[in-house]
Amino acid sequence: MRFALSIVLLTALASCAPPLPITDYIMDARSPNAKITTQPLRFDVITVRSFVAGNHQERPGARCHIFTPDQRLSATFQTPAQVRVPLYSGAPAPINGYCRLPGTNLAARFTLEAVNRSEQKNEGVRLTVSHGGPRIGATISLRDRSKDRYAYPAKPRITLAL
Repeated sequence: MRFALSIVLLTALASCAPPLPITDYIMDARSPNAKITTQPLRFDVITVRSFVAGNHQERPGARCHIFTPDQRLSATFQTPAQVRVPLYSGAPAPINGYCRLPGTNLAARFTLEAVNRSEQKNEGVRLTVSHGGPRIGATISLRDRSKDRYAYPAKPRITLAL
C-alpha cells in the first residue's frame, strides 16, 4: 500500500515540475527575404514549449519552423525558445508552424491566430423584448479599426504526436 501511494505522489510531483529554462537569446522572426518597406509597430515575444501528447512533462529539443503566408515572418529555432515576432498595422497574418523532435517520429503542425485586444465598445445590434413588443436597436461604431491592437498567444504549448 505504501509503495502504491509513493508512486502516486512521485507521479503527481513530476507533473508539477517547473518549466525548463530558456536561454537569454531571443530569435528574431523577421524574414530576411521579405520585401517590406514599412517598419513594424511593435514586437511581441512568444514563448514556445513542446510537450508529448498524453504527457504533461515538457520535452526540449524539438526543431521548429514558423512562417506567415505573406512572408513577413520566418524563423527556425529549437524548443524551449522565445521568438520575437513583428506586428504591423492592421490584422496580422496567422503564423503557421511545424515542429519535429529529432530521433523520433513525434511532430506537430500548428497555427497561431492573432487576437484583437482592442475594446469592442458600441458595436453590434441589440434586440430587446418587453411588454410593448420587440424592439430592435442598432449601434454603429465610429472607432478607427486601423488602430486596433492585435497580439499572438504569448505561451503556446506545442503537443507532439505520432
